[in-house]
Amino acid sequence: MPCLEPLTASIEILELREVDCDWMGDLLGYFAMGHYEPATFAQAVNAEYDPDIPAEAHQICHEFWVEVSLEPDELDCNCTCLKTCKADVDGAFAVTYIEL
Repeated sequence: MPCLEPLTASIEILELREVDCDWMGDLLGYFAMGHYEPATFAQAVNAEYDPDIPAEAHQICHEFWVEVSLEPDELDCNCTCLKTCKADVDGAFAVTYIEL
């Protein structure tokens, strides 16, 4: 009978960037959708991005964000940003993040 190893859940780490004229602003940090255990998230950031200063568990934050249009008056605008909100706001989602 083969021995089965437990599946390890991977965390999809995304870059958190400021909005700039060229839509590729400075790197502000890293985030993932969902609330993850801080030490696990820090390890995932360090493994994927190898930052100059390694992420540590005490730096990790949990919040809820919502996606909002950068130009709400223009109906055909695809440009959005993420803003902090309360969990009960329509469209809110949980995030785990670290700021650099």
